[in-house]
Amino acid sequence: MTSAPEPLGLSGQPAQPDRVIADLRELAALTGGPEGARRVCWTPEWVAARDWLRGKLAQVYSSDGAPAQVEVDPAGNLWATLRGRSADAVVVGSHIDSVPNGGWLDGALGITGALEVLRQYSGVDLPVTLRLVDWADEEGARFGRSLFGSSAAAGTLDPDALRALRDRDGLLLPDVLAEHGVRIDRARDAGSQLARVAAYLELHIEQGPVLEEQGLAIGPVLGTFGVERHAIRFSGRTSHAGSAPRRLSVRRSAGSGGARERPPPRWRGHHGLLHD
Repeated sequence: MTSAPEPLGLSGQPAQPDRVIADLRELAALTGGPEGARRVCWTPEWVAARDWLRGKLAQVYSSDGAPAQVEVDPAGNLWATLRGRSADAVVVGSHIDSVPNGGWLDGALGITGALEVLRQYSGVDLPVTLRLVDWADEEGARFGRSLFGSSAAAGTLDPDALRALRDRDGLLLPDVLAEHGVRIDRARDAGSQLARVAAYLELHIEQGPVLEEQGLAIGPVLGTFGVERHAIRFSGRTSHAGSAPRRLSVRRSAGSGGARERPPPRWRGHHGLLHD
C-alpha cells in the first residue's frame, strides 16, 4: 500500500511538517520551562520569541529575491509580507504570546504553521500577496485584557477602557505599551493592515478531546464561545461578635452573603468574588 503524496506548493517543493515540529520544540526550549511556555506578552520572553520569529522570516524571500517585508503595526502586531501580482492578500497566522505556564502548541502552532507556508512560497511568483501575522497580546495574561492587537485591527478596541489597567506590579498598561513602541491612542490605526485582506486562515490546536475521540486530524471551526469577566463585591458591616446581634442590623457578614449568592445557571468557569 502506497502512502499519499505530500502536498505541493506552487514552488513544487513538498511541505515539511517535521520542520514545523522542530520549530515548535526550538521555540519551547528558548521560551519555555518545566511548567510550560513563558511568553507572556510585553515581557522579555515574548520579545525573545519575536526575535526568534524574525530570524526565521529573514530566510524567506519574495519572487524578486528581496527578503520578506517584516513590520510592526501601531498595535504591536507583527506582519511579514511576500508581495504577489495582486495586492489582495491571503493572511495566515496566530499569536506567539502565551499564558503563564502555557501549552507549547497554543498559538505557536499557528505561527510556525504560517511560517512554513511562507517557506513553501519563498521565491515564487505569487498571483496574490501572502502575509503572516502574529497578533500582539492575544492572551491578555499580564493585564487581564485579551485580544489587544486583533481587536485594535478590527476597530473594536476602546483605548479609554484600558488606560487604568495595571499588572501585578502596579505598572500601567499604556506605560508598558510605550516601552514596546505602542501608543495606546494610535493602536486602532492597525486597521489599515486589513484593507486588502481577501482571506484569513489560522491553524490552532483544538484544546479539547473531540477530534481525537472521533479519529480526525483536523476540523473547521464553526463557532466559538465569548468571554465576559465580572467582579462582584459584597460589602458588609463589622461589629463585635456576640454583643451585636444581626437582628438589629448592626453586624453584617460580607462572607456569609457571598456564600449564599449563587451564580446564574448560564455561568461557567471561574467566578471571582470580592468581599470586604
